[in-house]
Amino acid sequence: MRRLIIVASVLVVAVLAGVIVAVVRSTGGGEKTVQTVAGHKITEKDLELTVEHFHEEADREGKPFPAKDTAAYKRVEKIALGLLVDQASIRAAAAKLGVQVTEAQVDARARAPSGESEEGGDIRVEAEAAFGRASARTQLITEAVARKLTAGVAVSAAAVHAYYRSRRALYGSTAYARVAPAIRSQLLSARKNAVLTRWLATVRAAEPKPQLD
Repeated sequence: MRRLIIVASVLVVAVLAGVIVAVVRSTGGGEKTVQTVAGHKITEKDLELTVEHFHEEADREGKPFPAKDTAAYKRVEKIALGLLVDQASIRAAAAKLGVQVTEAQVDARARAPSGESEEGGDIRVEAEAAFGRASARTQLITEAVARKLTAGVAVSAAAVHAYYRSRRALYGSTAYARVAPAIRSQLLSARKNAVLTRWLATVRAAEPKPQLD
């Protein structure tokens, strides 16, 4: 019985040690804040994983990747931080509109087949997973913002008819009634895209520049 207690105690200590090591690895040195955007902290770990994603992408395309502590590597870091700043800015601006997405939504979108390999070291798998989730979140938020901002966008019959008349030669003998639905859909899509493009331009014009030490 005493032997079992000793073994159990050793196992508990081993498990606790493993947990401590895992925590140190996940937070040690990587949780330092690189930049704050609208209250959202971008950490060294976020930056490291984004740079690693770019490294993986370069390897897939057979392109060289700069070594650490070089001017070229610093440029990659700045680009990666710029992407993270952009994602945080979009998320913050969307929140002001009351637009948010759930972790379940992000999970579902991020799990969608991408055709990309998950082979490689732990850091690369982690980097690809983090990049996939961040991209999924931004896509979902942007789509939700578009739905909210364009809910009242419409195209009048007069606008559809005017478009048809101005391109009469393009449609030849095709009757207006046959092409009107397609024209309306095309015009509506263009107007909705314009609304979202303006919103994104406004967000990006106000977002801070990436700041690296």
